[in-house]
Amino acid sequence: MMTAATIALQTQASADVGWPLRLAQRAFAALLDETAAGAPASAFRTARLRSAARRTLSALSADESTRLLRWLALQLATVDPLAAARSVPHLARVDAGLASGVEAAARRARNGLVAPRRRGGAAAA
Repeated sequence: MMTAATIALQTQASADVGWPLRLAQRAFAALLDETAAGAPASAFRTARLRSAARRTLSALSADESTRLLRWLALQLATVDPLAAARSVPHLARVDAGLASGVEAAARRARNGLVAPRRRGGAAAA
């Protein structure tokens, strides 16, 4: 059963994400999907995706850029490390500062995702 507080919290969370951030997430998701696949994509298509990502990134506020960085880091932390490694250079061609921040945050997130399993496995042994 949903309480009034839960409904208010969900409404607040969905209202907090503005259109510029949603559009940036879509643009970067398309770029990550294209580059992480490992299949050779046309240079024109990849350049078009980078341009769209760059355009949406410039429309973000500082808070939205931070949210995008965290979102990208989680995307890279939850995929195959090889796919993540293929995506980082393409992020760097969009924005080098963003790419280095995403790479560092993804490393921290990956360590955070792996650490609970280690503790659980050690306790069971």
